[in-house]
Amino acid sequence: MTRQPRAELAKAVLHEARKLVADHGLAALTARTLAQAVGCSVGTLYNLYPNLDTVRLHLNAELLDRLQVVMVAADTAVPADAAVETRLLALAKAYLGFAQSNLNLFQTLIDNRPPVMTEPLPDWLLERIVRLRRGVESAVAPLIPNASPDRLERAATTIWASVNGLVEGIVSGNLAPVSSAAPDLLMAELVEILAAGLRARG
Repeated sequence: MTRQPRAELAKAVLHEARKLVADHGLAALTARTLAQAVGCSVGTLYNLYPNLDTVRLHLNAELLDRLQVVMVAADTAVPADAAVETRLLALAKAYLGFAQSNLNLFQTLIDNRPPVMTEPLPDWLLERIVRLRRGVESAVAPLIPNASPDRLERAATTIWASVNGLVEGIVSGNLAPVSSAAPDLLMAELVEILAAGLRARG
């Protein structure tokens, strides 16, 4: 049997990992199951990726790239003269829709279990996160035109964290016992509250 080049095998690992998580959730991503899906040994798998956390980081990077495309499309579709709330709501709804359409992979992205890795997040992943945050900064900037870069970053991070928390509650079903309101209405309420607060503070 012809031996696959290392780069091709590494891509095959991510492809099968993505399928496993998308179809069955993060719990299905074990070294043995992944190696079987790829058709390699567990030892070969760990020669390519030192642990499953590293595989998950690469899956998250792919997902963030896809999310970036969705967010840019949502932002582009909003008229240039639209209110800030309109732009923020479009971004928030796009984020929610992406999470609902990619539920298991999204839950992998926001999984809060302690990782095996002790090293800082790699730069190639941080760059993707920062790129998304800067999109929120651009949307928020008209509300606080005199804000310093640090404050703009804090404002965007707070909005992103708030929207992400609501999205988690919606896609997990945990909000259902709390409110029967439609997800879009909850998102609109959140965006209006956050935007009003920033506008009031200036």
